[in-house]
Amino acid sequence: MARRRRPRPPNRLALHASARDVFVCGIVSIVAFLFQSSIVVRAAQVLVFAMLATYAGKRIRWGYFVMIVSSITLFNLLTPLGRVMLEVGPVTITSGALEQGVFKGLAIAGLVFISLFAVRPDLKLPGSFGGLVARVFYYFEIVLESRQRIRATALVSSIDDALLEIYPGFDGDAAPAGRAAPAGGAGPAPRLVTTTDAIGAIMLGTVAAANTVLAIVF
Repeated sequence: MARRRRPRPPNRLALHASARDVFVCGIVSIVAFLFQSSIVVRAAQVLVFAMLATYAGKRIRWGYFVMIVSSITLFNLLTPLGRVMLEVGPVTITSGALEQGVFKGLAIAGLVFISLFAVRPDLKLPGSFGGLVARVFYYFEIVLESRQRIRATALVSSIDDALLEIYPGFDGDAAPAGRAAPAGGAGPAPRLVTTTDAIGAIMLGTVAAANTVLAIVF
């Protein structure tokens, strides 16, 4: 018997901000985030982006992201750089390699969290390229939210299974904005505003401005 899917949390950000304005905030945040050079500030940004993704109704699977950051850090340690911190047999752990590994791992996690809160099903970008970008982000979100385990040994087939698990009637020609709610979902879709109100403007403006200032200062 198939397990019953937990209801999706409501997208509270969608009650105050339009899809276009949220997307613009996400783009500004991505640019500022990538230019951030402080590892402490980048870690704080990742936490804020995760909070925004949760506010936007996304479930954060922290175990996956801890594994991603740890894996990237571990592989980065294979290239010694900077001061030697510890030597265990043939393995040498250096401060530079450790810092770079964590820095890269946080970058991946932060970019995923930004995409989770910044892209909505009702996002419409102009032109064919804009539609392609929206579709890519949409399918990426499907894979991240799937309960189907993605296996590294069978990456393509497991992703395909994840898509089919959520949408048994999945059609490659279906438009992301017109999808039906998944079976066992949260019921009626939340109201998606087309204009940003004062609360949304303050929230998005603060996020975009704070990330930009942090990128300049640090």
